[in-house]
Amino acid sequence: MKAILARAFRTIPLPLARLVIGLFNTRFHISVVGVFLTPDGKVLVLKHVFRRLYPWGLPAGFVNAGESPEHAMVREVKEETGLDVRVSRVVEVRPVRPRHMEVVVAGAVTPGPTLRPNHEIFEGAFTAPDALPDGMMPSQAEIIRRVIGA
Repeated sequence: MKAILARAFRTIPLPLARLVIGLFNTRFHISVVGVFLTPDGKVLVLKHVFRRLYPWGLPAGFVNAGESPEHAMVREVKEETGLDVRVSRVVEVRPVRPRHMEVVVAGAVTPGPTLRPNHEIFEGAFTAPDALPDGMMPSQAEIIRRVIGA
């Protein structure tokens, strides 16, 4: 049976084969969230426009096709705040919801431009890890504690 399936599959054009594979495999989203520290140990947090329950959180966004999570995070921070950051490590990859995986990264804010929120961000702040703003997403507060403690 395997030989018959293999022969049949190899005879169809590659684009059609990819379509068939895509129909029978789960698709999911990959997002990235980052813990970025200043030299004095403060963490970058943002008040997001599109978050209802917990408006304050870490910089985050979705990974585009063909993009690494590290590059996606650098891009997202630049788009949302105008800041430059450097990703030093991947902390973990975790499921967030069915069909949604999140890559957690850590790094540093590069000295230079001042924070300029875009249309997705109300405001941003550099805060001590033990003085996070009210309305902070609890799971992200836990991420900060784990990264700082590591």
